[in-house]
Amino acid sequence: MSLKDVYFCVVKAQLLFVGKLFLTFLLFFQFQRLLFFFHFAGDFSGHYSESLSTLFHGFRLDVSAFCYLSGLIFLTAGAGFLFTGGKALDRLNKFIAFYCWTIFVVSALVMAAEIVTYTEWKSKLSSKIFIHFTTPSEIFRTASTGNTFWFFLYLLLQLVFVYFIYNKMFGRLRLKVTNTNVWKRFLALGIYLIIGIPLYILGIRGGVQAIPVSATDGYFSNKQIVNDLSVNCEWNFLNTCYLYLGSDLDQYFHRLDPAEAESIVQELFATDSSQTETILSCRNPNIILITLEGWSTQMIEPLGGKPGITPNFNNLCKDGLLFTKIYARSGTSETGHSAIISGYPAVPGISISTESAKCRNLPSLAKDLDKLGYTSSYAFGGSLSYGNIGGYLRDAGFDKLTDENDLDLQPKGKLGIHDEAMFPWLLGEIKAAKRPYFYGLFTQSTHPPYDMPAPPFDGYNGDPFVSSMNYADKQVGQFINELRSLPDYENTLVVLVADHSRANCFNDDVFNEGFYHIPLLLLGGALKPEYQGKQIDKIGSQSDLAKTLLIQLGINPEKYHWSKDLLNSGTTGWALCTSTKTYGFIDQNGMTNYLIIEDKIVYSSHLTEKEKQAALKKCRALVESMYGEYKEL
Repeated sequence: MSLKDVYFCVVKAQLLFVGKLFLTFLLFFQFQRLLFFFHFAGDFSGHYSESLSTLFHGFRLDVSAFCYLSGLIFLTAGAGFLFTGGKALDRLNKFIAFYCWTIFVVSALVMAAEIVTYTEWKSKLSSKIFIHFTTPSEIFRTASTGNTFWFFLYLLLQLVFVYFIYNKMFGRLRLKVTNTNVWKRFLALGIYLIIGIPLYILGIRGGVQAIPVSATDGYFSNKQIVNDLSVNCEWNFLNTCYLYLGSDLDQYFHRLDPAEAESIVQELFATDSSQTETILSCRNPNIILITLEGWSTQMIEPLGGKPGITPNFNNLCKDGLLFTKIYARSGTSETGHSAIISGYPAVPGISISTESAKCRNLPSLAKDLDKLGYTSSYAFGGSLSYGNIGGYLRDAGFDKLTDENDLDLQPKGKLGIHDEAMFPWLLGEIKAAKRPYFYGLFTQSTHPPYDMPAPPFDGYNGDPFVSSMNYADKQVGQFINELRSLPDYENTLVVLVADHSRANCFNDDVFNEGFYHIPLLLLGGALKPEYQGKQIDKIGSQSDLAKTLLIQLGINPEKYHWSKDLLNSGTTGWALCTSTKTYGFIDQNGMTNYLIIEDKIVYSSHLTEKEKQAALKKCRALVESMYGEYKEL
């Protein structure tokens, strides 16, 4: 057999097999895009032609995903050159079929999950899912019936499609027997590897360019959902999982010289303690902390939101002190709690509440108030195991923790006991509490699956999140009205603050200021009359609540060095906002948000390049300094 014949043998027997497999995966990826597009077709309005371009712009990521997923098959196919017997080759084919179907099933699960979670997160499925895997029951409990239906439907459609492609279109993908002598089969194997290995390496890297392909290479539109459609689902999930499970965050948080970073941080937190306003009429008031699950300012009229959705909160703003420019540190409940109670910022990619040893080194409002004789309690109508919030709160020093497992209350949904039952329960606890007290409640009815016992809101197509905000607002209003009847209401301060905001029908951009904008309202008889109905427009975050409150109580706040005093006129207004893959900085000129892994500014409302780069540098200084401290906790 001539060298030409050997080469033909290679192409026919194995490379052709890999080529058919590549075509199978490519068609599978496009079908996944089609399902995603179908489910969110309305969100692509005005960008339909761009959506077609995703087939081109996402191609390199498709190739990279295929090479990652099929690398073992490529090597197994090479082993096929060494066998001439039917039984041995049959075992190889069985292994390849098993491996392929494992990949297809897992890929289908990932894509189905991405579609149903995108409705809530407005971002592709990523390592963020591992936070939820720590309490898998929450995944099923928060899933609505509709999302469960769509998940299994899309899972089934993908498997049916790939079954047709894999088994029918190509008549089952199988290795063929190579009928040549030993040395020619080894020569064929050598040619196969010489051709295939460089192609696979290039495929994984996405080409011959110096820097391997990244999600940024799939971005080409000003519409984020178009970019998300372009980025291969499997590639993105593999990439974020690798970074979550195996990468060293040090490589992303060392852009600045530590001394320079420290200098910038000190300047950002510089203040004059003599310029703080005193807003309380008594020294040690009872404190009630209401953590509002996912409340978004787009639905709160005094904060620039739509009218009529939260009428009770709107009226409470007339009696309280409203902070109009407060932004969540991050986008999850566990990071929101550590920000509120410990004044601790969220470091991208890290959820400190899951690390008990470090949590115990954090300061907390409960610990400091305990020194003044406060009793403390915190409750949630759902399970405090989510994100290890309960473990964090225990480490934070709360005397008593209560969740759904301790209560028998109705109405109750899939996630837990609804707000209309929890607020009356809290009122009963408050009446029996030893004074002074620090009592908290984490609301839950504004979290999916929005199965509260209330009719859809009249307007905005009965949007479930809008309806849940309207429902929760009613419960807050009733609670405050009943609280006012207590004899020591004049010695009570109520803090209403959200743990985070969320994407919604009024703002689906997870990178802009609106996604992080949250309410913070102080009210109660302990608030001086001159501050009732007043607004504070200083930019800050919920982590600034700790220092602001402690200074009002006369407690030394030096341990809360990542928190600012919002009532000090000398404090600089700014906020740091992070996610698992971004960090952003907000000041009086706008916001700049940066994708860490892709090394790209994904959003900026700063008007000039100078403002943009200055904001990015301050942001990096904060994140890198926080990360350095985190490692030492």
